[in-house]
Amino acid sequence: MPSTGLENAKDILYPERGGENEPSEISSLYRKTHGNFAPGEQKKRDYEWNIDPNQHRFGYAEKKVLNGASLALHSERPEDSFPKTVIVKKTVED
Repeated sequence: MPSTGLENAKDILYPERGGENEPSEISSLYRKTHGNFAPGEQKKRDYEWNIDPNQHRFGYAEKKVLNGASLALHSERPEDSFPKTVIVKKTVED
């Protein structure tokens, strides 16, 4: 179907009131069966967590380093990062 004049393709493909025509029962059914979510709509999976999902983050987390940029700029090693090197005679080590 040809468009008339200068129209934005986004407005043609995704009208502002695209989901207002159908009742909420139908849209919830399509969400469940087809995974048909509205653009930008957040998925609610109704999990029962023992934690607050809004505060908790899953995955690998690194330990926070204070003054990380200043530590990167200094060429010497920080004192608490590496053990002190101790030089002893070979016979003592054996």
